[in-house]
Amino acid sequence: MFALSCRGCGSALPLDSRVWRCPSCGRALWLSSDRGFHSLDEIVCRDRRGIWRYSRALPFAERPVTLGEGGTPLVRGNFWGAELLLKLEYISPTGAFKDRGASACITRAAALSARSVVEDSTGNAGVAAAAYAARAGIGARIYVPADAPAAKRGLMAALGSEVVECRNRGEAAARAVSELREGELYIGHGWDPFYIEGMKTAAFEIFEASVVPDAVIVPVASGTLLLGLQRGFGDLLRAGLMEMMPRLFGVQGESCAPLYEDLHGRVEVGVGSGLADGLRIADPPRRGEIVEAVRSSGGDVFVVSDPEIAAALRGLHRTGIMAEPTSAAALAAFAKNRRETGETIVVPVTGAGMKDVEGLMAALRSSP
Repeated sequence: MFALSCRGCGSALPLDSRVWRCPSCGRALWLSSDRGFHSLDEIVCRDRRGIWRYSRALPFAERPVTLGEGGTPLVRGNFWGAELLLKLEYISPTGAFKDRGASACITRAAALSARSVVEDSTGNAGVAAAAYAARAGIGARIYVPADAPAAKRGLMAALGSEVVECRNRGEAAARAVSELREGELYIGHGWDPFYIEGMKTAAFEIFEASVVPDAVIVPVASGTLLLGLQRGFGDLLRAGLMEMMPRLFGVQGESCAPLYEDLHGRVEVGVGSGLADGLRIADPPRRGEIVEAVRSSGGDVFVVSDPEIAAALRGLHRTGIMAEPTSAAALAAFAKNRRETGETIVVPVTGAGMKDVEGLMAALRSSP
């Protein structure tokens, strides 16, 4: 039913392959399936909850590694005179949307009897990997840049993972794959196709809430959530349950905006975007696919700065939404570009502010 495939050279690999990229051309792999769906009942297991409610559309679903991820609420919020639908992904076991992907890829790691998993992360993905590895009873080693939030590094260690500090984000990614040991499985969220499969469940949940959005606005670094939404809505389109793909809008900080630059050219950096610590991947592995997902949906990529992020963060907090600064980037992008987005707009609130209270307070102090 499921297999691994490369869109670059066409290579096909069995589902239980332990490689982290295409052995022929080096590109990121994707999950493929020979099964099509014709109704929601063929996707949904109504006696289950969370992301594994959609186990018919997920690999290795017989024995999932789960902490109850998924099933996050959609709540309405009024911002600048417009009503948005906020999907509260921060109400997740580790406080971030990354739990969807971590559950899927750690489930695979456990099924393959991996001794340990290896991840590189600025924060949320590392915390999620640490938590789900602990749940599965397998080891984890997380490579982090030196300026990753201390609270998130502390959580990784508290969950039993080995935390390896590197000079920067690029070094963390390079060392994670170059220092792999026998019996270990690399689950870097930018590369792991199972991560994206976990993310697509957010699209199923939005649809099950009787919402067919005109647009979804998503903070983007490695692009797993945006690509997952594309895959999930794509399954619904092919099943005849939707008429068109929602417009997908990615959001990046102006200090690190490779996807925006691929579409629009060089960013003129003003005050920068240091508050968006989760959006600092200079060359995401699926870069071309992210740009194509945005372009083919009729969407775009926006950039935002620290003052814009801080103002949006304060707006979220005034409505009771306890988000982290990176999450507020999507709302900041809506404020700047609201005429371009549509009427029914979903904004995932991707991470909890409580995981980095010092950074949160600094962001709020900088807001007018």
